[in-house]
Amino acid sequence: MKKKRILLALCSVALAVAIAVLSLCSFSSAVPEQKNIEELEGCWDICREYKMPEKLYVIDSATFRNKEERHMAVSLQGVVARKAPKIFIITNEMDRKYLQAFEDKGIELVYKDSKGNNWTLATLLEAFKGEIADNGYVLYKETEKAEGLNVATNLASLYGWLPVPESLKAVADDTGFVLKEDLTDDEYNRGFQESFFDEHKEEFDFNAVVSLKYEATGLRDLAIQQGFYIFYIDDDEDGDRFREKVIKYAGDNVPVLGWAKYEVKYVTQASKNGNMVIPSDHSHNNSVLASFKYEIPEQKHSTTKEYTDTNKHYCALVFSDGDNVQWIQNGYNEYFQKLALEKAFPISWSFSPSMQEFSPLTMNMVYSQATENDYFIAGVSGVGYMHPTEYPKNALAGFTDITAYAMAKSDLEYVCVLDNTPSTYIGNKRLENSLQYYARYDNIKGGILSLDPERYEGGKGKVYFVNEKPFVSNRMSLWHPDGEGATVTKEWLQQQAQIVNEYDIDVNSVNGYSVINIHPWTISIENLSYFVSQLDEDVQLVTVDELLFMMQENIPRKTAAPNN
Repeated sequence: MKKKRILLALCSVALAVAIAVLSLCSFSSAVPEQKNIEELEGCWDICREYKMPEKLYVIDSATFRNKEERHMAVSLQGVVARKAPKIFIITNEMDRKYLQAFEDKGIELVYKDSKGNNWTLATLLEAFKGEIADNGYVLYKETEKAEGLNVATNLASLYGWLPVPESLKAVADDTGFVLKEDLTDDEYNRGFQESFFDEHKEEFDFNAVVSLKYEATGLRDLAIQQGFYIFYIDDDEDGDRFREKVIKYAGDNVPVLGWAKYEVKYVTQASKNGNMVIPSDHSHNNSVLASFKYEIPEQKHSTTKEYTDTNKHYCALVFSDGDNVQWIQNGYNEYFQKLALEKAFPISWSFSPSMQEFSPLTMNMVYSQATENDYFIAGVSGVGYMHPTEYPKNALAGFTDITAYAMAKSDLEYVCVLDNTPSTYIGNKRLENSLQYYARYDNIKGGILSLDPERYEGGKGKVYFVNEKPFVSNRMSLWHPDGEGATVTKEWLQQQAQIVNEYDIDVNSVNGYSVINIHPWTISIENLSYFVSQLDEDVQLVTVDELLFMMQENIPRKTAAPNN
């Protein structure tokens, strides 16, 4: 009996080893050679370009009485833009800067109707009713998950009819529109959207798909103009199955624009199916901005300083969440106001290279506003938010092709990758193998690793050398535990600074370097400035390119973790 137990135990060990070997083989396949950047020209053309008009009709969203009017105006904007972008909706102060740029390029801005009054939804509908196909409209019910609005938006993409909410039916009728499709008697559920998808999926352009609930008032104009399929589901089992069905049909490396209820679940599902997420549910006017081609300048941080003082601990501060294109495009103070403030210390910023597709004007403004103290890196995790270790390897090759191309066009040399913290030998090997797909490109010189959980600091400063290039995990994340930043105190900032002050000084090992993630939603520039003021004189702040260059020059090129 004892021999039998020993034999069973040995069999179990053998089976475990076999599974581990198979698992190792499943992700350690040969990494393809890099392609010439010139070969990749056009590989990341998500949006069809339209000729910019001589006149742009401008309406202020302050004139809308409710969200239903806003949705109707954005839908009108998209339907008209199927031929050429002509309508711009002011949503925030950043939009006024865009309008000034249009005017500087000779585009006439029309703020008033023929009677000299500011545009309203009613007068805008009257002015553009001739551009609605068949004078037709689709009537839908307003619901939180936007089932009716999304199907109506899809019909607008296919046929050029105007989506109209029940509450504004009289406005459509009074303007002379004709009812083409009435969705108000349908039962709104997952099946309602799925049956439409099954019937019409071949008619859409799957350069992107859009996930958007009713609360979000942006992005629909772009979806209608470009013919992107749009839907939204709750994160239940049937909903997850339907979303997987959509993104599988779309194919590999198709961006899922918008957002969902649960971030991790959303990104994980997209990653495992070879797709990426681009947070953009509140991106506005992209039917105009995507076609306004603007030169993308080089970064102002043009020189990588070489530091030689061996009595310093070298540290890079990196703002996260640069993958959030709406955050940047809309000029939210968490990005633009921080960037605009005069800073006496270097900061690195994650930034989406996909901005060149959705609003190259925004990218121009960001780079133009920066200083020598500001340095931009791509992320996360390249052209879109995904987890490389969960990505199918055949799709990862294409994803990193696209990322290398977009980074070259955007003057970005380092990438921030977001993934899960490996806890086993196989997990570490899987991560290293995934990083090889990035590192095979000459123009990608290395990167930063934001590893979950633990607020992006799960890697604890571990450095992975891949193809002789350093990929450094965040050693600390300056991210307040309350998640909102409302209770950030000087005492807490002092405690975090003291942790950094105790890091080793050793330029010849990983101990002497650290990357600190700065969480934009809880840490203001004032918080950050105070934190920096509490650092000892032997802590030298540098940009990401300077830190990784020093590590490549000074430390052994092998995977290693700091002592503390």
